[in-house]
Amino acid sequence: MIFQINLLTATIVLVLYVSVSLILFVVGTYIMQTYASSKKWDDSFKIPYKINLIWLIISLAIGIPLSILLPENLLIDFVRFGANMIIGVILTTRYYKKNRVDTIQFTLVIQIVLFILAVIFGFIFGTLSLYVLSN
Repeated sequence: MIFQINLLTATIVLVLYVSVSLILFVVGTYIMQTYASSKKWDDSFKIPYKINLIWLIISLAIGIPLSILLPENLLIDFVRFGANMIIGVILTTRYYKKNRVDTIQFTLVIQIVLFILAVIFGFIFGTLSLYVLSN
């Protein structure tokens, strides 16, 4: 087989990917709500929750197959970043009713922060998974 990994490795990769995605969902919702309220757009958690839930679904739909095929690859984060930017700009424009330039800047700031956090959490959890697999 070309992609031959054992069940334990696949399970750890899957659990780590889902864990990082859920952490980014919670943190992303908080960051988006804080940033939107600082811009005086909206103070509720409803819109950030909706947008981050869609980002979570997209991240899992893209990331799970890619993380099994390409474990520990930064390409997954870049693909997720691009998809989330496109969807984020569309949803932010729709929900916040702002012009395209403001929503691109808003989405870009949030995605850059989430991208950095994804790399950091991915590194931490990847190191932990190497420790678990080596024992």
